[in-house]
Amino acid sequence: RIFQQADVPTPISAFDIYDEQEFLMSLAKLIAHNLYNNKWIFKIDDEFGGRGHASFNTDNIKFITNLRKQKKIEINDSVIEKLIEVLQKQVPRKVKIACPGLYKTWKEY
Repeated sequence: RIFQQADVPTPISAFDIYDEQEFLMSLAKLIAHNLYNNKWIFKIDDEFGGRGHASFNTDNIKFITNLRKQKKIEINDSVIEKLIEVLQKQVPRKVKIACPGLYKTWKEY
């Protein structure tokens, strides 16, 4: 947040997320408003040396690829809710945890 306060350009992000539902809601909104961004990077703030990093690729998620094909996309609550539903299933299966020896599963992460 210090970079944003200093008007330093920062990547698309969300922060101050404290539970899985809040995470899924934030990720769904970020994806909906940045549909053509295929790779999402997650970071646990109190980890260091890459220990809290994970990545998630959206290019093979059918709901998202279908949204991309639409000429005019209206992002509304139903799209966000459907994205959350899809992410609940896909994130645990497709996330790549940088330190799998430290966090063996999505639940542990």
